[in-house]
Amino acid sequence: MAPQIVLISGCSSGIGLATAVHLAKDDEKRFKVYATMRNLAKKGQLEEAGKEYSGDTLIIKQMDVCSDESVNRAVQEVLDTEGRIDVLFCNAGIGAFSVLECTPTEKAQEAMDVNFFGTYRLIKAALPSMKARQSGHIINCASEGGIIGMPFFEIYTASKFAVEGLTESLAPMLRQFNIRCTLLEPGPVKTLVFESSQVWAASIDSSTADQKTQDLMKRGFENLKGALSKGVEPSEIAAAVKDIILGKNTNFRVQPHVDHLTGIIASKFKDPACNEPINLMEKLLYGELKDANIN
Repeated sequence: MAPQIVLISGCSSGIGLATAVHLAKDDEKRFKVYATMRNLAKKGQLEEAGKEYSGDTLIIKQMDVCSDESVNRAVQEVLDTEGRIDVLFCNAGIGAFSVLECTPTEKAQEAMDVNFFGTYRLIKAALPSMKARQSGHIINCASEGGIIGMPFFEIYTASKFAVEGLTESLAPMLRQFNIRCTLLEPGPVKTLVFESSQVWAASIDSSTADQKTQDLMKRGFENLKGALSKGVEPSEIAAAVKDIILGKNTNFRVQPHVDHLTGIIASKFKDPACNEPINLMEKLLYGELKDANIN
């Protein structure tokens, strides 16, 4: 049986890297992976982790999800070589942590361009060939933050909410073309997203915010840092992606390791007026607010 052709974005680190290697090393060689990244100067970690499979089941390519030309070129190169893309894993993303009123509009647009429009561009480029073949699978990496808003990650969560809306809207129509859509919604993962959020925050001057907001931001950041330090390894998400591709998990929404949120997520979908998500984030970030030294 011919291997499934898998195109993945954002493979220089984290979930993308782990998934590319996990699929490429499959004992039955059921996958041929095209692992892409914006900057090939950062391919060293992937090359080392996948050196046994390089050129065989693992091909590394340049692709900048913020560029129409780059995305179209990369997708066409895979189609010219393989004749098809069976699985598209839209994974590229950046973190964004800041005080909203201090965030320049162009910075917000930067995050949206990677997290949402990067997904949009990649789907747009690959979809015509999938429709023509009446076959394909699109996996979009959203987030726990695509379901529940997170203070000071407003722009990041907005971008992931947008990915959720895009995928929900496409899925029913694409079923008519035998194209499956999956929303991957991981919780805390030990990746560079937190580090990129710190870099992103450092590029924004939040000193003009009122003192109470600055105190809340600092406290929330430290608590989130602690929560993320207990996150799962990217390899666990990679295993979940493999199960999704192989049809071992056929849910539209796949939420690896977020059992602690299952009831709250369910209640939100059942009752749009439910306050549980808001209450949860207050508790996670600040504990009992009455005990906080913030009036």
